[in-house]
Amino acid sequence: MLTRAQYRKGWCPGALSPMQVKDGLLVRLRITGGVVSAETLRQLAEASRAFGNGLMDLSSRSNLQLRGVTQARLPQLHATLDALHLIDEDPCAEAVRNVMASPLAGLTGTIDIGPIARALEAALVAARDLHRLPGKFGFLIDDGGVLSLADEPADVRFEYCERRKAFAVSTGGSREAIGLGHCAPDAVVATALALARAFLRLGAAMPEPPRRMAALVAACGADDIAVAAGLGVAPSTRRAASEAPSPIGFMSIGGAAFFGAGAPFGRLTAAMLDSAAEASQIFGSGEIRLTPWRALIFPRVDPAAIDSLRRHFAADFIVGRDDPRLSVAACGGALACVRATTQTHADALALAAIARRLKGEGIALHVSGCAKGCAHPRPTPFTLVGDQGRYDLVVDGTAFDHSIAQNLDVAAAGKLLAAMAHADEEERGGERP
Repeated sequence: MLTRAQYRKGWCPGALSPMQVKDGLLVRLRITGGVVSAETLRQLAEASRAFGNGLMDLSSRSNLQLRGVTQARLPQLHATLDALHLIDEDPCAEAVRNVMASPLAGLTGTIDIGPIARALEAALVAARDLHRLPGKFGFLIDDGGVLSLADEPADVRFEYCERRKAFAVSTGGSREAIGLGHCAPDAVVATALALARAFLRLGAAMPEPPRRMAALVAACGADDIAVAAGLGVAPSTRRAASEAPSPIGFMSIGGAAFFGAGAPFGRLTAAMLDSAAEASQIFGSGEIRLTPWRALIFPRVDPAAIDSLRRHFAADFIVGRDDPRLSVAACGGALACVRATTQTHADALALAAIARRLKGEGIALHVSGCAKGCAHPRPTPFTLVGDQGRYDLVVDGTAFDHSIAQNLDVAAAGKLLAAMAHADEEERGGERP
C-alpha cells in the first residue's frame, strides 16, 4: 500500500492547471462564494457537453469540476470560461483563491459575509508573496447561520459570533482547530493575510515546510503562530463542530423559503445542470448556491411550489432527507481514477440502505476506491477501502487506518455491515427510528 506522501500530489487542479485523471482532464472551477446564476449554470452544462464528457462534480469545497476534457478542447473551454468570468489571470492566482463561505451568505443571518469573502479572494490574488501557499491551504468564513460550516476543515477560520459582533479566529482544521481570539468584520482580510504570512515564514524555517496549518501548530504551537502574525494571544470559544447539515428539501430560514436538491455522491450530469437552471428561473430567484454538502440550494422559492419542485428534481436528485444515499460518501471509483479498482458508485448504491441502518443521520459509510479517501477524508463509522477490486473494512477511521476485515467483495461487505447493523439494533432493543 502507498504511503500518504506517495498518494499526495501536492497541488490541486484548477481551470488553468487541470489534472489528468482516468476519464480525461479534470477542470476545477472555484466559484466565488458558491454563488452561480441560472444562465451561467446552463452555459456550464453546454460546455461540459461540448468540451468534456457531460459529467461534473460538486466538490466538498463547493467547487464545480468538469470531467473528461481533452487537451485539444481545453483552449475552447478556457475561452468559454473567460466569457463567463470564471477564469483567473494565471494558475497561481487561481490556486490561492481557496476561500469557503457560508452558502446562504447575504440571505440569512445577521451579517452578510459575501463582500468579506470577495475581498479576501481579491487580496489573496493581489498578494503575490502568498501565491507560494500550498494548493490545499484554505480559508473559511462562517456567518454563524443555520447551515454551519463548523464541521468543514480549513487552515484559517473565521466564525461569526452575534453576541460579540465579531469573528472567532481559529486555525488548524475543523474539530481540532485552536482559537486565536476575535477580530472585527473589517479586520478579517488583514488577519487572514497575516496568518498566511506567518505560516509561510515559520514553515520556511523548518527542515520540511508543512503543507497545512495543523502541521505547523503541532510543530511550534498556536501561540507562536499568533505572535508571528501580530495577533494577541487570546483563545476564543468557537462554535462546536457537529454533524454536517443536510440542506435537502424545503427549508424555512428567517422567514424565507429555500429548496435543496442533492447530487448523489456529488455527481452531476449536464442534463441535471440544465434542470437546476430551469427550476431556479421558474420557481426561484434565478440564482443557485453551491454547498460543501454536495447539494444545490435554490433561494427565495415560492412555498406553494414545493411539491412542484420535488417532482421536478425527483428523477435525478436527492429531494428527501430520509434518502439512504445521504448515508454514503463515494469517490468516482475505477471509471474516473487510475488508482481506484472498484466501481464505487454502484457499490455505494447497493449498500446505501444498510448504511442508513448503521446511523440514523449523516454519513455512516465511506466507499473509497483507494486508500487516499478523497470523497471523505475525515473519519466515518465505516469505511470500505478498495484494493485490487475488493474491499477492506475500517471501523471508526479513515481510508488510511487499520482495517478489521480484508478482501471483501461488495456482497460480503454488505453481509458484514448488515450483521453489525442488526447487532446494534438488538442492543438498542429495536430498529433505529
